[in-house]
Amino acid sequence: IIMDPITLAGVILSGANKLMENEAVGNAVKGVMNWIGGVLGKPSATEKLQQIEQNQQVEESVNSIKANLEFVLEGNQDLQNQLAAKLEEIQALMKKENVQMPKTNTMTITGNENIGLQDITTQGNISITR
Repeated sequence: IIMDPITLAGVILSGANKLMENEAVGNAVKGVMNWIGGVLGKPSATEKLQQIEQNQQVEESVNSIKANLEFVLEGNQDLQNQLAAKLEEIQALMKKENVQMPKTNTMTITGNENIGLQDITTQGNISITR
């Protein structure tokens, strides 16, 4: 799956707590968090990164960090490349250490009598009946 760096950073930050269970991957994740904190350079960003690391208010903090990253990285190819390189390093380490990417799903359903389905490992056998 190819994602833009900001989306990928969001996925990695969302799963940071789980990823840090592996020492090598965890150190790389902390490195990215420190880099993001330095690039954003605001105490509020540092506070949000600490909350993510402590697994508190993760979704809210990740969304805030992503919005700030978009603002700071917009039109700055050098910073975009730096972030992409750091994220590639994490992905390579995850592969080497056999660590799975944490899954995050969001589903919004409006209307009546809908059926929603996501994140199922079924080897292709899904049946939905009413």
